[in-house]
Amino acid sequence: MICKIADCYIDIHTLYPSTERFCAAYACADAERVDFSVEMCEADIDSEAARDLAGRNFPRPYFEQLALCRKICAELLCRGAFLMHCAVIEYEGRGYAFAAPSGTGKTTHIRLWQELLGKDRVTIVNGDKPILRCADGKIYAYGTPWCGKEGYQTNTRVPLHALCFLERAEHNRICRLSDTEAMPRLFVQLMIVDSTDLARQMELMDQLVTLVPMYKLDCNMDIEAAKVAYAGMQ
Repeated sequence: MICKIADCYIDIHTLYPSTERFCAAYACADAERVDFSVEMCEADIDSEAARDLAGRNFPRPYFEQLALCRKICAELLCRGAFLMHCAVIEYEGRGYAFAAPSGTGKTTHIRLWQELLGKDRVTIVNGDKPILRCADGKIYAYGTPWCGKEGYQTNTRVPLHALCFLERAEHNRICRLSDTEAMPRLFVQLMIVDSTDLARQMELMDQLVTLVPMYKLDCNMDIEAAKVAYAGMQ
């Protein structure tokens, strides 16, 4: 099947039909070209399962989906794109990304934005692993099939207006981060792909912090957190 992900047409060959269904929202029946191909094999799945140090007994199609993500991201690197662990929403044509360690409350926070601004006006582009790509002097965020357990994803792209790192706190407060303050927070949320071109990955990080304002939001789970975040990132 050919899928369009991050404006690339990818010829994907999988071992399990469930992986094709997993990518179905990105299938492109009338693809105008093929930018690259990805073919999965049993060794890819074994390698991905070995990365799970907890040794969880997930089914092999689950590991194929993860391995597919890793192989696609390795190919996208030379095309100015990378995957980041964050949630991205779109409101009035602008993308807002929220990054935090798992369990901090990214999903809750983006739901607060929908409650504040209207569920029909706030689109969740991706709830967990969007792809970011530099093009035309902007950073765009793209939906992907890898979207977390809630399944929040939209096959679209949006120019990224701001990126906010969430930290749990009793009171809500937002502040702008300098590049040097943002970089270590950013680094731990990136998917470092299997590529020898580490310099390219660092270059893309530099572009991200240069083109997109970075913020830190101390927040609770009250709707006031969304109000503070929205006002602070304007």
